[in-house]
Amino acid sequence: MKGKLYLLAVCLVMLQGVTAQWPVQDMPSAYQALSSDTARMRWLVKAINDSLDDDRLEPVYSWARKGLALSEGDKTDTMKGIFNYFIGKAFTYKLLKPDSAVVYYKKVLPYFPDKMRKYHVFALRELMDNYSEMGNKDSSFRYLDSIKALIDTMPDTSPKKITLSTNIATVYQWFGMYKSAIRNYYVAINGHRKNGNTRGLGMALANLAELYNESEDLPKATAYAREALGYLADVNMPFIKTASNLASYYTDLGKFDSAFFYLERSNKVAGTINDSAQIYTNQYLLANIYLGQKKFDAARVLLEKNIAALKSGDSWFNLTQTWLSLAHLDTSLYAYGPAREHLLKALALARRNQQSGLIMLALSDLTTVSAKLHDYQKAYEYQQELLLRKDSLADEKTKISLADMEVNYQTQQKEEQIRLLRQDNDIKDLQLLSNRRRLLIYILLFAAVSITLGVVFYQRNLRNKIRAEKIRSELETKVLRLQMNPHFIFNSLNSIENFIMRNEKRPAIDYLNKFACLIRIILDSSTSEVVPIDRDMEALQLYVDLEQLRFDHKFSYQAMIDPALLGGDYRAPALLIQPYVENAILHGLANSEEDDLCLMVTATLENDKIKYVIQDNGVGREKSKEYVRKNRPYHRSMGLAITEDRIHIFNNTQERAVTITDLYRADRSAGGTRVEIILNAM
Repeated sequence: MKGKLYLLAVCLVMLQGVTAQWPVQDMPSAYQALSSDTARMRWLVKAINDSLDDDRLEPVYSWARKGLALSEGDKTDTMKGIFNYFIGKAFTYKLLKPDSAVVYYKKVLPYFPDKMRKYHVFALRELMDNYSEMGNKDSSFRYLDSIKALIDTMPDTSPKKITLSTNIATVYQWFGMYKSAIRNYYVAINGHRKNGNTRGLGMALANLAELYNESEDLPKATAYAREALGYLADVNMPFIKTASNLASYYTDLGKFDSAFFYLERSNKVAGTINDSAQIYTNQYLLANIYLGQKKFDAARVLLEKNIAALKSGDSWFNLTQTWLSLAHLDTSLYAYGPAREHLLKALALARRNQQSGLIMLALSDLTTVSAKLHDYQKAYEYQQELLLRKDSLADEKTKISLADMEVNYQTQQKEEQIRLLRQDNDIKDLQLLSNRRRLLIYILLFAAVSITLGVVFYQRNLRNKIRAEKIRSELETKVLRLQMNPHFIFNSLNSIENFIMRNEKRPAIDYLNKFACLIRIILDSSTSEVVPIDRDMEALQLYVDLEQLRFDHKFSYQAMIDPALLGGDYRAPALLIQPYVENAILHGLANSEEDDLCLMVTATLENDKIKYVIQDNGVGREKSKEYVRKNRPYHRSMGLAITEDRIHIFNNTQERAVTITDLYRADRSAGGTRVEIILNAM
């Protein structure tokens, strides 16, 4: 992959040369003059945001640490979340340590439970990007899915949706999922067009051009880059980079006049802002144009000049590319010895800086050059390493090259064996021996085929049996869901109808909106056996909100979720504890005439188990049964029994997982019900 993000590439260029040491920042007099910790924290938040906007990253870490220390004595938890977020930003863009950054971004989320809050969304985005930077696809996609769920209902012109769609697209691009990346880039492009945001439109088009270049569709890459350039005339860095990319695309297409034209445009703007790094990159591109035109002397002058300049800096990527181009020049002139020396230097640099794409280019060229020098052993070793790196994505040319070397090696061995046999036997004996061996091979092949077919049939039957068991289990779970969901939907619609009949418009609207959000979550979760814990608890919160509206806030609700469950990638069956919560509300709290009624739900991680506790201080089970006998004598509820079946299926055991306890007050009167559920952690 030639590059990750165009947008982040600009940031990384500006960060080149920054050391990893954090200087101690002297606090300005404006800060020292403040008399309260609250005022100091507000000053730090504004100062850090200003520094990030101006790409002044040096003070961010020390200021964020100072703010976090102040927030420890503050009662406003959101300040802790904000400063943890800033520390994560420092690790991401200053120290370039994504593994440390994700630790602090995860700390942000519990302080902002409202998923639409700015810092909650920002933390999700950074977690997604940092995990993709580390190559952790599963974790990156977990947060990507959370962001997608947030922006699905936003209008296409929402700046937040446009920005986050671009972030999502870059992650898909990073993992090679080009169709998904293109779809999200188009969301951003269409949003920018509707909003008339030419600068954002140019950046999105440039990103899309780079994606098509990575997928080796140069005509589309060229078309989008040219369109992008028209919107970036007043944005120096993106204009320079996009014009330079166009020169590279046209070089690969063999259109050298067009390549010269766009390279000159890039150089002109780069010269006005003294962008030395881009100037060296453009010299390298010019050398490649000369190589394409077979102007080898002119190309060598530029490449050697680039190497001399880059050796003293830290532009390892450009230096590695320059060594590779110099090796290509030597190869074109059949100077394989110097070509190998240049390739070895490029390989050493690429390995030192973990530049995977350049490592594979160097290995591929070393394979060819070593074979030209008749060093087949080295050629074989380079090819083997290349195949290990490219894995299943190795192209057909590489496979053919390796197969050719292997056939050559095997042929030499067979010829040597035949020569030795001819010294001991005459031609007839050798032919007879060959016929006997051929017959033996046929017999062995027949036996091997018979055994193989037997194993295949056995394994196929075994797989079919396992698949049938899995389908049966999945169907049972889906049937249980279908039995539970209509009951809840009927009750909700009945409540909405009651509000409408009483002409209570505001409660009806609130109830209907929350009901729609809950149904959306249920539908989104219906295609998955399990859902993230935080997603499931969000659905439960919406359900309880609906019931509180329905009963005119007769009871209060508290939810305490273990941060370890929210921070980790834990999942559970959708709406698993909802029937118990519903039971507590309808049978325990709704029938009580007491004050200070309360429903409390806790979820904790205990070793490898998830423990749910649902507790209410309602009338208790005995009075609830009496009420049902008097008012609903023919009602038969299946919700709790169905839910226990779901738990047994999920835990894959019939062991008791649900414990219901009657609670009593000091005077031994009924004081509510407590339900404990033990679930296998997943």
